Amino acid sequence: MVGFFRSGNLATRVFDRQFLSPRPGATVNTVRQFYENLVPSYTIYDVECPDYSFRKFTDDGKYLVAFSRNHQDLIVYRPIWLTFSCHEECDSHDLPDQARRFDSFFKQLYSISLASSNEYICKDFFLYMEGHKYGLFATSTAQSNDSSATEGAIHGVPSIEKITFYLVRLEDGAILDEKAFCNDFINLAHSIGAYLYEDLVCIVSLRYQTIHVLQIRDSGNLVEVRRIGAFCQEDDELYLHSHGQAAQGSSFLPGIKQRLLSFIFRKTWNEEPDQTLRVQHLKKKFYFHFQDYVDLIIWKVQFLDRHHLFIKFGSVDGGVSRSTEQNLAFFAVYNMETTEIVSLYQQNSSEELYSLFEHFYDHFHANPQNSSHGNFISSHSNSVHALDQLRTIKNKASSSPQQFVKKMMASLPYTCQSQSPSPYFDLTLFRYDEKLISAIDRHRNCTEHPIKFISVRQPNVVKFKIKPGSDSGASDSRAKRISSFLFHPFFPLALSIQQTYMQPTVVNVHFRR
Repeated sequence: MVGFFRSGNLATRVFDRQFLSPRPGATVNTVRQFYENLVPSYTIYDVECPDYSFRKFTDDGKYLVAFSRNHQDLIVYRPIWLTFSCHEECDSHDLPDQARRFDSFFKQLYSISLASSNEYICKDFFLYMEGHKYGLFATSTAQSNDSSATEGAIHGVPSIEKITFYLVRLEDGAILDEKAFCNDFINLAHSIGAYLYEDLVCIVSLRYQTIHVLQIRDSGNLVEVRRIGAFCQEDDELYLHSHGQAAQGSSFLPGIKQRLLSFIFRKTWNEEPDQTLRVQHLKKKFYFHFQDYVDLIIWKVQFLDRHHLFIKFGSVDGGVSRSTEQNLAFFAVYNMETTEIVSLYQQNSSEELYSLFEHFYDHFHANPQNSSHGNFISSHSNSVHALDQLRTIKNKASSSPQQFVKKMMASLPYTCQSQSPSPYFDLTLFRYDEKLISAIDRHRNCTEHPIKFISVRQPNVVKFKIKPGSDSGASDSRAKRISSFLFHPFFPLALSIQQTYMQPTVVNVHFRR
C-alpha cells in the first residue's frame, strides 16, 4: 500500500531510484514505473511522409520496417528524435514546420527491391531473429484457386506458383539467402504460416502438409534441418524403399498422420479397462470417427522449445478460411526427436488445455531471452490485472463454458512476434479499451474519439490520449476506416495510421515534447 500511494512526481521517483534499491528481480518493473510520467503527450497530425505501408518496430527499437505501396520494395528506417532550437523558452513556442515531416523523426537507412515484376511482398509478414541481426521477409505470386491436383497435394487447398523467403541483414539491407516454395500454399497473413524460435524457423506447407524446419546459421544461410509430414524420421523414406514398400499415390498415410491416429487409438484403448467392453468402446470412440481423423490436416504450428512443436489439426475448410471457430480442431504436442505425439487436446472441450492456457500462457510464446522489453509483455499468467479481465469474461460466459473455452483456444498456436513490448500496454501501469487498441498487432475499426490511457495507480487520471485520423475529425462517416498503431518498444513515441477506402493514408506521430 505504501507503493500504491507513493508520489508519482518524476523528480521524486528519480530520488527514490538513487536511495532505494528494488527487490531482487524487480529492477525492470521498478524502472518501467517511470513511464507513468514519460508518456507521448503531444500529437502531430497528418505528417508529411512517404506513401509506404509501415509494418512494425523491432523490439530493440533500432529499426522501423516499411514496404512500398506497390509491394516491391523494402524500406528500413532508424528512429531519431525531433530536435530544434529557439532564442527564447522553447516550451512556449510552436513546433517548427520541419516537425510535420516524417524524416524529422525517422532516418531512412536503405531501400531495396525484394520482389520481381510478378511477385509481391507480403506486407503482413516480417520476423526478426534474436539479436536483431537478421530479418525474414516473404514474397509471393498471385494465388490460384483452380490449381490442378498433383501427387501429395491436399484437395481444396489453393496454390501459389512461387513463395520466396528472404533473409536480410537489417543493418545494411544485404540479402544473404533465400528459400523458395513452388506450387505450394503457405499462410503468410500476420506471419501465421511461420514461427521463429531462436535460430530455428518452422514453415507450414498447407498444400503438401509438410512442416519445414530451417536453421539460420551465423553465416547468414537458411539450411533445412528437418522435414516433417509424409515422413518423420530422416531415414523413413530410405527404409521403405529398401524394403520394397515405397509409398506410391495414397498407399500410405503420412507419417505425422500415422502418429496422430496411433496416439488416439492408444488413448481410446486405455480409457476402458474392461476387456469385454473395450472393443465396443473402440468402435464408438475411434472407428466411428476414423475417417474424420484421417481427413484432419495441419493448420498451424509453433515451437514450444527446440524439441517440441505445438500443432493444430483441423478440417481443410478451416485451414484455408480466416475464421476457424466453427470447425473441429485438435491440438497436439509433438516431439521432433522421438517423432512421438506427447499429448492431444480437443479445442472446444479440453478443460486441461484451458487450465494450462490460463496459468502458463507465457510458455505458449517464446520471447527473446536477451530482450529486456519483450519479456515484460502483459498476459494473464504474469499480471493480476490481465487475469482479472480474463476471469470477468469467463464469468460472463458461464452459461456456455464450452463456447468460451473454444473461443479462447482459437488463438492457439500463438502467432510469432505479434505483440508490442511497449510499456504503454503494460496492464500494471495503464488501462485502455482493448476493443480499440491493444498490444496485439491487428488493424482496428477507427473511432471518432481519442483512445484514453488511464493510470492503474490513479484510476481517475488520464495519462495521455491517442487519436488516429485528422485533427479536425471531419470525415465521411459512411466510409469504412481502419487504424493501426505502432509503438516504439521503449521511447514515448507511437505512430497511428488511419486508412480509408479511396482516400490518402493519414499518419500521426505521438511523442513526448
